[in-house]
Amino acid sequence: MNIADAIMEKPIGFTIGNRHFCLYPVTLGKIYLLSRLMKTIGFNQEILKANPFMEALRVCREHTGAVCRMLAYCTMRRKEDVFNERKVQALANMLSEELDGDELARLLLMAISWDDAETYVKHFGLDRERVLRQRIRKLKESGGSISFGGLSTYGTLIDFACQRYGWTMDYVVWGISYVNLRMLMADAITSVLLSKEEQRKLRIPQDTTFINADDMANMQKIMAMDWD
Repeated sequence: MNIADAIMEKPIGFTIGNRHFCLYPVTLGKIYLLSRLMKTIGFNQEILKANPFMEALRVCREHTGAVCRMLAYCTMRRKEDVFNERKVQALANMLSEELDGDELARLLLMAISWDDAETYVKHFGLDRERVLRQRIRKLKESGGSISFGGLSTYGTLIDFACQRYGWTMDYVVWGISYVNLRMLMADAITSVLLSKEEQRKLRIPQDTTFINADDMANMQKIMAMDWD
């Protein structure tokens, strides 16, 4: 369900008095804004992993202004609103006045869960595929080819997305959620032509035989296999 919510970019709603707000999935642009505030706040990562709510309470108590500013960014969907300093500060002040520590801590924990992409990558087994891609790239480079670029966010995310999908840079940075952008990059369909020699070096089976293990007639073949 979390993956489905990520694909739909489903916001999380909350109410203050008679006003309704939403925490929207963060974009790449918001990631950079929030990261600066995260450094200012100074989360204790060990405590955050062991007892996230306790650490969130401490942060909300000691850095109320920065926390409320982070939440203000997360409740704004448009780039124009995020860069409107008066709107951001007015909303941050209202959150500080209307919400207590527990409420701020709960919203903060939801707001900083933007890095779920790596969890989804492991869930789908894309981390193992990523290792194989790296091995193939190294093998290809040793065969005479050479690659440049891909050393920053410009090459690894923005340029790739713009070229593949025809999106503008503004949409990549501010339009699509960071999780969806990461997952599109991680699970993009690519094909690499490998020679038999390259397959041998990568230990990729060239001839695969499927045996029906439910058929008792194949039992001798199964028992004779080298399981090492």
